[in-house]
Amino acid sequence: MRAWRVWGAFAVAWLPVAALAEAPGEPRSTRFLGLDAAFDGVHLSAGFDLSPWRGADGRGFTLRATAGTGLSRFRIDPALPDRVSETVTSARLLAGWREQGTWGSATLFAGLAMEARRLSPALPDPHLGTRLGPALVLDAWLTPADRVAVQVHATYATPFDAASLRIAPGYRVASGVHVGPEATLSAHHGTLRTRLGLHVTGITIGPVGLRLSGGYARDRGGGGGVYGGLSLWRDY
Repeated sequence: MRAWRVWGAFAVAWLPVAALAEAPGEPRSTRFLGLDAAFDGVHLSAGFDLSPWRGADGRGFTLRATAGTGLSRFRIDPALPDRVSETVTSARLLAGWREQGTWGSATLFAGLAMEARRLSPALPDPHLGTRLGPALVLDAWLTPADRVAVQVHATYATPFDAASLRIAPGYRVASGVHVGPEATLSAHHGTLRTRLGLHVTGITIGPVGLRLSGGYARDRGGGGGVYGGLSLWRDY
């Protein structure tokens, strides 16, 4: 029996756009918060980046810690009327290195991931319990042309084989604000979900940065519907 869920793959996917706005050469801590809602559930995530030893050229060592929790309801079998509830809790502790140049910036992280997955009512599913294992994350902000930036966020964690890739090009419509399409592909314990939508990245409200996104999500189990995301970050 397999549940067509991929919440674990989103545990970090909506997090730091924050690093994209960092000024090089300054000791920096960035805190971030993400809320993701889709047709079948909701996910909340939070964390921080710490870069106390970054050089004046923007290159340097970065630490990241994240945690997330999500709740969704779905049918194990689309042909059956009964729904089950799934709860996922995850955490990651990562260390990475950031490179920066005229092409943009990219940070590659490696570390440890924990994920706990529960179903209610309890059903015989091999993809349940608490697992611990290595994880990789790539965050990139690429600038291939004037006024154009491309966000790339890729993750892989061995617990439940959680992986995701999001690509979001954007056109600068105002100072620091980019608007454009986004596409996300995520996998989790053999399942697959796709998302197509739009994003607005870089709105500022006082010291807080903001990213909004929304569109259509579909999973391999046959379900589909709208999704929406909100990311907030602040530099210290």
